[in-house]
Amino acid sequence: MTSATYQTTTLSSVHPWLKRNETSLDSCPKVVSYTHDTGSGPVLFLIHGYPQSAFIWRHVAPLLKDRISLFIPEIPGYGISSAPKEKIQFSAVGKPLVEVCGKLFPGRDVIFGGHDRGARICHRLAVDHAHAAEAPKAKLRGCILLDIVPTQHAWKGFANPRAAVSYWHWPFLASPLAVPMMQAFGGGKLTRTGLDRLAGSNSASREKFQANGAWEIYTSLFDTDEAIEGSCADYNAGAFVEPDLQEEDQKAGRHIEVPTLVSWSARNLGAMHNGKVEEIWKPWVKPGVKLTAVPCGDDVGHYLPEEASEKIAGEITKFLDEIL
Repeated sequence: MTSATYQTTTLSSVHPWLKRNETSLDSCPKVVSYTHDTGSGPVLFLIHGYPQSAFIWRHVAPLLKDRISLFIPEIPGYGISSAPKEKIQFSAVGKPLVEVCGKLFPGRDVIFGGHDRGARICHRLAVDHAHAAEAPKAKLRGCILLDIVPTQHAWKGFANPRAAVSYWHWPFLASPLAVPMMQAFGGGKLTRTGLDRLAGSNSASREKFQANGAWEIYTSLFDTDEAIEGSCADYNAGAFVEPDLQEEDQKAGRHIEVPTLVSWSARNLGAMHNGKVEEIWKPWVKPGVKLTAVPCGDDVGHYLPEEASEKIAGEITKFLDEIL
């Protein structure tokens, strides 16, 4: 595939029933998103992570489209949606996404859902929503977090040398040296090594992960300076802003206050945290609020929306049936 692959192969080209939108905001010149409207009811956010794009949801979205309306954005600064006009902290990058969803689905309740960095955006949005100074325009009904533990806890886990080696890209991408080093090495080349390294060993799951030319789409996208610079700014916020915000949240008793579904790779994240992912999340969800915790086995790796799409879609559907 050519370097333009990421521009020509999109969610809406694979699934024409998804509408592609370009929304201009005062804070962000262009936010690209894909939507499907059932006509009424809540809207489910599906936010991608690093080093990927909204294309990660190509297997999950068709399995959910008859159940709920979908809002699937491209994270600003990751090469498709433009970077914010001002250098806002990337911990706040979810706010433009909420604003866009409000324009496309006015007056509708929402459920925040995401994978990897997208899940971290959802975590921040859910806490901020519960403790906003002014009542949010949309009611939050639930939160779905795929293959993460809270950012603060993840950094503390780096005291384990094996964890630090496995997630070496966290401190690297947060460093000011990351951008020129990635440009010199090749952002696409580094992306391919990351995709391969964190994927599971299940051959059928790996085949689904690579289907539709996905790896070529991601690598061509992260060969662009915009994606390199924007994602590094995101990881910089993940090192220098988010942990402090989360520490303040814990001290002040600010939690997620809506039913929450957490799912993770037992092979990767689960093993790294000694099978205690559910226990790690409990203090971050308000006491008395339901936390649903689901490990994914079968040797699937980090990229759950692609490697374990049917299971993830099934768990999301069950979660929606419980909360709506």
